Amino acid sequence: MLFGDQDMLDRRGKRHSPWFKPLWNAEMVLAQDYISAVCLLESRTAKACLPLLDAFAGAAAFGLLLSASALGGKVTHVPHVLCHIPDETLLDDYAARLFVVSRHVAQQGAKVLAGPFGSVVVSWPLPERLPLVSIIVPTRDKVDLLKACIDSLLSLTAYSNFEVIIVDNGSVEKETLDYMAGLESDHRIRILNYEQSYNFSAINNFAVEKANGTFVCLLNNDTEIIKADWLCQMMRQAVRPAVGAAGAKLLYGDGTIQHAGVVVGMGQAAGHAHRFLRADQPGYFGQAHIMRYSSAVTAACLVVEKRKFEAVGGFDANGLAIAFNDVDLCLKLEKAGWRNVYVPHAILIHHESISRGNDLAPEHIERYMAELAVLQERWGTKDYVDPLHHPKLDRSCEEYVIRL
Repeated sequence: MLFGDQDMLDRRGKRHSPWFKPLWNAEMVLAQDYISAVCLLESRTAKACLPLLDAFAGAAAFGLLLSASALGGKVTHVPHVLCHIPDETLLDDYAARLFVVSRHVAQQGAKVLAGPFGSVVVSWPLPERLPLVSIIVPTRDKVDLLKACIDSLLSLTAYSNFEVIIVDNGSVEKETLDYMAGLESDHRIRILNYEQSYNFSAINNFAVEKANGTFVCLLNNDTEIIKADWLCQMMRQAVRPAVGAAGAKLLYGDGTIQHAGVVVGMGQAAGHAHRFLRADQPGYFGQAHIMRYSSAVTAACLVVEKRKFEAVGGFDANGLAIAFNDVDLCLKLEKAGWRNVYVPHAILIHHESISRGNDLAPEHIERYMAELAVLQERWGTKDYVDPLHHPKLDRSCEEYVIRL
């Protein structure tokens, strides 16, 4: 199968709205049909997928292509605009597409729901017996942040089988110590002391080793839970055998997006896709709001099976103590054969870097530049074109804009 990029054509013959697409993304295509408008399929493969159900009418091409993809052949993206679609053309029968996706995932026990901006939400099944998740929250003082995080976590989380591990990295303020002391009566909470200098990677490696859960959730102390299903949504992905890390949609306090997946190679390093997009706006073809494989996700809220985390060596505490350790972890998971997933329906607030400061501040810049050099040398991010981005999109901008 081959598929290409497309744009639209208005009544005056003017082309607009080019859609520069990522490579084949088996999770994304369930949420959004981005291939059937311009696609080439070998005839014998197409015939092998017949007959099509009458209920596919309105999304028959999409149904055919999904069935063909399940046969396991190669899917190739041709990174050029190959089709100009008139504005008045009806491209999609949404109800038919919902049916096509529902039938495609039914044997795996998944259900589908209508999603934002014409997308489809696939709700993958949770195990009947929920695995224990160890939620790891590193902290040092700043009790107002910690309290907002932990109180919202305990009061709002619908997922029932979890423990919270607060890793105290040398708190000295009385208010913080009193608050943590008051938490110790809650059977769901353990407090560990990490008495060495601040090293995000080492702190989390230490806590993962002590975790009782078969899954770990890395959670910054400057996050707040706002939707009760956040952990359920992430675990629906994390329990799948092929998945490495699952990452949430994170919003700033003003409701704009802080994280909707990570694009590797952006800024010659890595960047948060769709940053500052309003959460109620579609942005670039709805990409911020659909489930999809992502090269990396942020460790500000990340769920991964403990054995997978350990299988790739966890975080690099020597070369990447503070910055880019999550990108490195995700790329190691991908190299080991697992796929990382962005989960837009798990939504939290993230007051980014309030607790540890800005990497580009004078007191941090030397360390940051050294860690950037590690990332660039290890993964070639100076010239890296993320397969889930596009060569014609600007790698210097976290918004999806055309490279000029």
